[in-house]
Amino acid sequence: MTNHKARKILLVTLEPVAKSMAGPAIRCLELGKQLGKEFSVTIASPVKVAEADALDLQQDPLASQIKLLAGVSKTALYNEAAISDVLVIQSNVLRPFPKLATMGKYLVVDLYDPYLFTVLVQYKDKGKSGLASYRLMHNILESHMVACDFSMCASERQRDYWLGRFCGIGRLTPDIYAFDHSLRKLIDLVPFGLQDKPPIKTGPGIKGVVAGISESDKVILWGGGIWDWFDPLTVIWAIDKIKDKIPNVRLYFMGVKSPNPKVVVMDMANKAMELSQKLGLTGKYVFFEEGWTPYDKRVNCLLDADVAISAHFDLPETRFSFRTRMLDYLWAGLPVLTTCGDDLSTLIDQRGAGVSLPYEDVDAMVTGMEKILLDENFQTNARAASSKLAEEFTWQQVSEKLVAYCRNPYHLPPFSKVTMPSIIERAQAVYARGGKDLIIKRSKEVISDIFR
Repeated sequence: MTNHKARKILLVTLEPVAKSMAGPAIRCLELGKQLGKEFSVTIASPVKVAEADALDLQQDPLASQIKLLAGVSKTALYNEAAISDVLVIQSNVLRPFPKLATMGKYLVVDLYDPYLFTVLVQYKDKGKSGLASYRLMHNILESHMVACDFSMCASERQRDYWLGRFCGIGRLTPDIYAFDHSLRKLIDLVPFGLQDKPPIKTGPGIKGVVAGISESDKVILWGGGIWDWFDPLTVIWAIDKIKDKIPNVRLYFMGVKSPNPKVVVMDMANKAMELSQKLGLTGKYVFFEEGWTPYDKRVNCLLDADVAISAHFDLPETRFSFRTRMLDYLWAGLPVLTTCGDDLSTLIDQRGAGVSLPYEDVDAMVTGMEKILLDENFQTNARAASSKLAEEFTWQQVSEKLVAYCRNPYHLPPFSKVTMPSIIERAQAVYARGGKDLIIKRSKEVISDIFR
């Protein structure tokens, strides 16, 4: 039997790996735990972490063997990469660490977040600076896609998108197709995942803790941040309309400021807080956690909620997203209110785990809130369906394709930029298809192309 423990895997994220983490860092850590069952694993991030926010991996049996490098320097990261066999990087890592693509290692690129769509939203009003940011991120993404030996995304819909991009940049060549007709060796599914253990409350959450929210209140939970591609405004307007009919309704936003110090509070977060204040809801019906709920404390908020919510706009970002916060909702067995358009909202609606709503429709949002909060039978059934759906997304299950690659890694045929064939190459191709007669027939066309 192969000794996989002798194989070293290095995972790299640009997000802080700490007690307070956003999706990319959580994904890096959880995939590292699964890989650690068979391999020697190191997780690295260039972001320094304060001692009070540092993770104690010894408290988690799955993570206790993982080596964590927080605040790693470029030199230290390259040294770690040099003694590793497989590098697993997120799709912005080559910007500060370009040498990782040229070290001859097996390179896995994580494309679970098609972030160019969020860049379009975030910089839509920034003029030339927004265009410059988009062009920069576009080229960074392309550098990852041409360098990878294997890549992973979150859904079949995303995979269709990425295959189109791979084709557009010339990565899908006859050599790649000959290597694997299915193209699964180029890109396959590794969705975001969930712990396989049921959620257990470990301490205080929301009810009876947050001033203005009592044990008897009905809490609608907005998990995660308030980004520009989300629509908290429709939700807040709906709370304003429903508060008289359901006076103990409470909307709780679990985080406003990203744990990544480089990510500023976005315009939509400010708009949400301003609208809530304007309507007189803040501190009475709507509540904002201005910081970020630590990863291991989020379970206490989830288990204190009665309903979970996610709302977004009719954007390309929505269509190709894979909402990580909604997986947490399923893990906690919560009924989910969500606007339509993405894969998870479709699944939730089909399986009866909640209600999928039209975009920016306040009345539909109100109706959905009433249905879940007032119809106990529907709420019970939705909770059961939510928990059942969560069973399909454990980290052990979703990481299988990555683990399989690391067991038997390979290099893809090298990338070379697609260029127009020379006159000799064209003549050879024509001859191979139809011999001398076809050469004579096509000669006029070929010569005209030369002098065009």
